[in-house]
Formats: sequence, C-alpha cells, structure tokens
Amino acid sequence: MRVLFLNSVFPGQFRALARAYGAAGHTVLFLAEGGQKNSVLPGVRRLRLAPPTPWTGTDVVERECVLLLRRGARAGNALLGLRKQGFVPDLVIAAASMGGSFYVRDIFPTAFYVCYGDWFHTRESSGFFARGRQRPAVDFAPARVHNLWEYNALGDCNLAVTSSLWQRDQYPALLRQGIRVVHVGVNTRFFSPQRDDSDAGRELVTYCAPLHDPARGFAQFSRCLPYILARRPNCLVVLAWPGNSQMQGAYAHSTALMQHMIPDLPAAQRTRVRLLGPCRPEDYRDALRRSTVHVYLAAPHVFSTGLLEAMACGTLVLASDTPSVREVVRDGDNGFLCDFWDSDGMAQRLVRLLAASGSAAAGFTRIRRQARQMVCEGYDAERQAVRFMDLVAAEMANR
Repeated sequence: MRVLFLNSVFPGQFRALARAYGAAGHTVLFLAEGGQKNSVLPGVRRLRLAPPTPWTGTDVVERECVLLLRRGARAGNALLGLRKQGFVPDLVIAAASMGGSFYVRDIFPTAFYVCYGDWFHTRESSGFFARGRQRPAVDFAPARVHNLWEYNALGDCNLAVTSSLWQRDQYPALLRQGIRVVHVGVNTRFFSPQRDDSDAGRELVTYCAPLHDPARGFAQFSRCLPYILARRPNCLVVLAWPGNSQMQGAYAHSTALMQHMIPDLPAAQRTRVRLLGPCRPEDYRDALRRSTVHVYLAAPHVFSTGLLEAMACGTLVLASDTPSVREVVRDGDNGFLCDFWDSDGMAQRLVRLLAASGSAAAGFTRIRRQARQMVCEGYDAERQAVRFMDLVAAEMANR
C-alpha cells in the first residue's frame, strides 16, 4: 500500500505511526515543511515542502487566511508533482489545521483520506482567559478562520481522528459524531522510570513547557516560586522542554520572559531557578526522572504529550484541574490536581507534596506506578499506532 503523510513538521505527532507503516513494508512518503535536518525514520521517505511566503499585511485574520491558502497551494503543487511522477497514494494521513491537505481530495480523489483533527475553537474554550468577562466579537475572527480548515478537512475525509474526548467534544455535533479518539501516544520505553539513589534528600521541581505560551500557565507558576523557595531551602526549580537548535529564538524569548515574570527573589533563591530551555530528549527525560514533583499546567486546549511523558517516567505530577487534564489525571490516584488560576493554592499544595515526599514515599510510589501503568495501557505509542492502523484498515475494508 502507498501511504502519504502531510504535516507541518517531520515527523511530529506522526512519528510512531509513520514508522509503523514503514516497518510493515508499505511505501511511505512524508511531506512536511520543517523538522530536524538529520531526522530519519526507517522505511519512510521524507519530502521537503518550502514554507509559504509570509503575508505582509497587518490584519491578523487576513494573515492567517492567506498563510494557510499559500501553504495549501504549495502542498497542492507538490501533490500534483507526485501524481505526475506516478505516485497515487492509497492512504493519505494529514493534520487538518496545517492547511497542506486543502486540495487532497481534488488531487487524489480515490485515496482513503484520514484527517487528524487538532482543535476546533469555540466561545467557551477560547474564553478561558476572559474568566467570564465579555469579549469583543473581533477576538473570535482568527478562530473562525482557523475553523474553516477544520471544516474543509473533516468534510472531505473518510475518517476523522482526534487526540482526546475533550477535543472531540469541541466540534459541532454534526462533525463530532463521526470523529474517533486515538491519541498518538508516547514512547514508554524511552520515557521510563529510573530513580537515582544519589538524589535522596534533594528536592527538584520541574516545569516543562515553552514559557511564552499563556495556555501553559507559566505566569501562574512563576507566582508560586517565592513561597516554594522560602519554605523548601533544598528545592531546585528547573524549567525545560524538549527541542533542538531551530528553537533558539524561542529560547532567547523565554529567557527574557523568565527574567521579567519571575518576581524579585533574594540572590540565594534566584540561583535555584534554572532555565534549560530546549534540550536533548535524553536531558529532558533525565530531568523528569529526577523530578520530585512535576508541574503541568494547561488551559482547556490541545492535549499535549508533556503530561504523558512525565507520568510515563513515574514522576509525581501536580497538574491543572482543567477538562483535558482530568481525562488523564485522577486526583490522589495517579497524580494531583490544582486550580490553574489559584497560584497561592498551587504553591501550598506543591510545598505539602515536597514535604511529604520522604515520609509518604510508599503512598507516592503507588501513585507513580499507577501513573505509568495508565500511560502504558492507554497511551503507549506503539500500541496506539497498532490501534490506529487497525481502525484505518477496518474503515477501508468497509469502504
């Protein structure tokens, strides 16, 4: 079978799935704009797509619309080139929101088209940061444009898939009823526990997310630091996320943001807050393994893999009590929950967890084990790839 992947980056969320199709002996092509230069997947041929020329206008909505249309045109021309060379895929798997799959149905009308739905903007979800306040109608214009691409992809595809029940529920009822939920999963063999006895007596709090993304709550977390550092003199706070050299611009931005957002701290305390920024996957994983408590905050939006990676490492997690997170974390069973907006309550609970990390070791060990077990059973990347492939095969057979 001939399989074509379309995504903004290579391999991104489709790493395990593309590898699985390649390993099964299928002819697999992967069309993407970005990604690590030396990244290779056995059995997968990577095709580079030039990014669209940026729109120079000042209107945010026009910029979003033109960018996606140009991306769709670039990808469409590449698909026409493949068809001219004789490559007609049996199966196309594409991320809905990137715009690159805009002309898939026109160019490859006989292909079985699988759309991976990312996020459908609603007034409820996008109003999270308004906290009940009325928002001007113009705020919803960019979201409306974004939704056009989701409508187009889900209307054209043979099978629609998304990552979580919460994400599925954001779509209108007519679209929602046909969407299946299969998370891409995480590599649980790589993200695995490995406790280090030399870390005994040391407390490490990790926060792993780009600091400039308001949906990841760094502003709320930063307000916890004076309380935590004052009450836990042996505590070190590490800010990091997996990345590569292409993210140095974001790292510089996050460094400036950290200096601005972290309140004035005594010099002795300030040295205990360290920004690793984008780091090698091995360094990122080692930070999770050594962490006493990992803080994961997320507004009701796309469900990221960072939470699953920490839980797969057997890390004790304190996560925000928001809908997408509650789908995974059960308070007191496989992790702990806190109010996204209540920095004082978050800080107090974090200090209590740090203080109990020694005396409550047996109870916490159970929670860590249950966290990893939940990820291995429901979100292991290899298992999820098999589930995805079985679903696609069944739907193709029905067709």
